[in-house]
Amino acid sequence: MKQLRLLLPLLLLPVCAQSEDIYHIRRLSERELTRAYTSLMLDACRHAEKVWQDSSVDPGAGYWGTGRSDNMNEGIRAISGMVLTCGALLKYSDALTDAERHHYSTQASRAIRYAVSSHLTGTQKCTDGKPWGGSWQSAMWTATMTFGARLMWDDLDAELRQGVERVVASEADRFLKVKPPAATPGDTKAEENGWDMTCLAVAASLFPTHPHAAAWQEKGIEYMMNTLSVPQDALDKTLVDGRPASEWFSGANLSPDFTLENHNIFHPSYMGCSSYFMTQAEMYYTYAGRPVPQAATRHLLDTWKMFQTIILPSSEAAYPQSMDWELHGLSFINLFASLASRHHDALAARMENNCIQYMRAWQTMCHGDLAVPGSRLAFTRHAICAEQASYAYLAHKIFGSPAKEITARKATSQLQGTWPHDFSEFITHRTESKFVSFSWKNRMMGLVIPIGQGHDANPFVTAPITTGFVGSFDLTPKKPAAPKTVEHVWSQATNGFETTGSLLLNGGLLKQTIKVTSVGKQTVVYQDYVTALSDVTVSRELGAPVGIENDEVTGGKRVVYHQGGKAIVDWKTPQKPLPLSGSWANVDGRLGVVMVVGSGLSYHQATGYDPHTAVCADILYGSFSDRPQHFKAGEQVAQRIVLF
Repeated sequence: MKQLRLLLPLLLLPVCAQSEDIYHIRRLSERELTRAYTSLMLDACRHAEKVWQDSSVDPGAGYWGTGRSDNMNEGIRAISGMVLTCGALLKYSDALTDAERHHYSTQASRAIRYAVSSHLTGTQKCTDGKPWGGSWQSAMWTATMTFGARLMWDDLDAELRQGVERVVASEADRFLKVKPPAATPGDTKAEENGWDMTCLAVAASLFPTHPHAAAWQEKGIEYMMNTLSVPQDALDKTLVDGRPASEWFSGANLSPDFTLENHNIFHPSYMGCSSYFMTQAEMYYTYAGRPVPQAATRHLLDTWKMFQTIILPSSEAAYPQSMDWELHGLSFINLFASLASRHHDALAARMENNCIQYMRAWQTMCHGDLAVPGSRLAFTRHAICAEQASYAYLAHKIFGSPAKEITARKATSQLQGTWPHDFSEFITHRTESKFVSFSWKNRMMGLVIPIGQGHDANPFVTAPITTGFVGSFDLTPKKPAAPKTVEHVWSQATNGFETTGSLLLNGGLLKQTIKVTSVGKQTVVYQDYVTALSDVTVSRELGAPVGIENDEVTGGKRVVYHQGGKAIVDWKTPQKPLPLSGSWANVDGRLGVVMVVGSGLSYHQATGYDPHTAVCADILYGSFSDRPQHFKAGEQVAQRIVLF
């Protein structure tokens, strides 16, 4: 460790200037904030004109996108998002001209007509020859479309109003005789219960004279109670909406520490959406002037308390077990706005302020499109982002002005600390200069995110990769297999954590013993050694990797300094792997890497956008070798000590 202490000062050297700021984030007044929303929503509507279609069977109907009946993120979901956007503008914005007001009212009415007529209770079909409805996500689409329609209710004729009520009643009735499901390992039902609950909530609150309204109300409360549910609810006798919590409980969807797993990983995206479905229910009842059920806030703030520990200054989440959706495409702006406006949370107000400005910058970059560069979901992502921004805008109009946001310094101070999570088996440490995590379950990986002063103006440096820190080995013949944790322990301190453990690699042919230490404001030490458990031939060592985002969102260039000079890496012109001379490297003056023991530093540029995360993630290896070597059982294959 003496050698490590001697090298630590190298990480502090100002080897280069920080790359040019590409965002201009500032504190917005309430008026500026709502103007930013209306500009974003108007541009979203204008962009959507490119995909508008007149119905071929009904001259009074039309749709945005494909108009399909798909059960996933297409067709009716995109239509409902744009209906809400138009409805919010028509109800509350004074930025529309008379011509725009008439146009968007007519267009949204025609889209509502298409949706209600092609529902399984209607007389028409979608463009793929099938009706929509009664499916996995259709309750969520219905809730958003219905709320959008109610915002422009006076613009709809009686037949169309009846059609909306018919659809929402059909979708809400589906849940009256079923119980909310509970999580199975790696698969929460929090988001499913949440989106189904929104349909029940919008039906009960906005159609209170319907014969089924009381039944929808009670079932909606049951779904609310089982959205952010935790095991301890089974014994909780606290009265909620007239009954002990334990009587509402049908099963846990979050762990006792308010984390959750979906897609077989700890998944912040589903924590965010499950939470904002709860705030949407609060919004529907408030808009209708009806009492908000106590259940609508059940564990909302408990979950937010955990969630905020992984929310970065950019308003996005860190992903300690990586990410399988678009990294920048899943905005939590709806949640932030509602927490700020209804629950007067100052940190949420700050996150909302930052989030709207990033979204607006990306929309301008993409000429009105809200789908981030690299998105494979195209117009569907655009409509989803427009919907979330519209719900955020509506939070200001329905809940009232938000809390005064806290300063960056106070936010940093509030969020510093170390948090172990025993159920999903990862630990995090954040300071004013870094976010660090290490995971031993689901995906064994480490993550380091530089923060630091000025982060808001250019926040995206690293990207989560599934082999982060731990790396991998290519064997001949190939023996691909996911790493398996043998054992691990961790200890936490006020200034960081240390965790050690062992993994079996390549189907048990290699054993990797790891120690990760996050200490102080800005330093992380990764150490490991790898032994052969059988005779093996290693064709490549890909050790101690860190993903470096390098694409349009980050400005499109990285400057990589190393002992022999520097290299400019342009995302538009992929280069061959770049060996870095010497024992240290630095990316944009923001992330320093020192190889104390290892096979050599190497920088590998991405060849394009990853279709899942929609980022270009270059990889900086702290120890890399492509020289084939043979090892006998019991021999040391590699040893790495790398400082970040």
